[in-house]
Amino acid sequence: MVKDRAFSHSRTLTAANKFLPRKPSSSSISLYIIFLFAFSIFVFNYYSKDILEDEQKHPLPEESQSLQLPREMLWGALDDYGLRPCVEPTAKYKATQARDRYLTVRSNGGLNQMRTGISDMVAVARIMNATLVIPQLDKRSFWQDSSTFTDVFNEHHFITSLQRDVRIVKELPKELESAPRARKHFSSWSGMSYYEEMTHLWKDYQVVHVAKSDSRLANNELPLDIQRLRCRALYNALRFFPPIENLGKVRTIVSLLLVLNT
Repeated sequence: MVKDRAFSHSRTLTAANKFLPRKPSSSSISLYIIFLFAFSIFVFNYYSKDILEDEQKHPLPEESQSLQLPREMLWGALDDYGLRPCVEPTAKYKATQARDRYLTVRSNGGLNQMRTGISDMVAVARIMNATLVIPQLDKRSFWQDSSTFTDVFNEHHFITSLQRDVRIVKELPKELESAPRARKHFSSWSGMSYYEEMTHLWKDYQVVHVAKSDSRLANNELPLDIQRLRCRALYNALRFFPPIENLGKVRTIVSLLLVLNT
């Protein structure tokens, strides 16, 4: 009786195995993948052809073509809409008076950060009634570059264009090179009252050295003439050294010619 049960169980398993799905072979899987890939390429080519033919039969309407700007409008000067630069001093602005006290500055940061910092220091020198010594450029923060202010900027233009605003000299007088100086890290985003308070330093020193120039002057709540002065310094006085400026103009012209000839 035990043998009959075993025989019956094995016969049941054999019958069940007949109905189980067979495991596909690796060759059949490969053929299936190749078929799907070929079918996908066929569908893509078929519909791509229809899209190209449809674009040729139905070109863009004239309204869409009119949205393409002519080259003259693309490269010409923009309309100023009646706006004008607000860098000129007001009628109440007075010319600077020569002072026998000096502000030396070590600019820090990248080139653009140094430019804005220098323009702020021009305004600070005006507030503190100081003579500004041509700033030193950062040589360590981002790159090992030995360039000086004169190597990068037009020093003569910087001095002469601001002569009514701030007295600027190339270097300290010989007699003050070894004189004791106050070394200051001015607080960031400081306003008029802060720098007016800093003028007490002139009682003990003829030279104040500013270790950093970035973000030393507030953006808001400054007298109008001080705001305009920092703008004059940044956008009018700080010009690049002529060879650098000429190189930029040449590259702009070449880029424009390449675009126009395409």
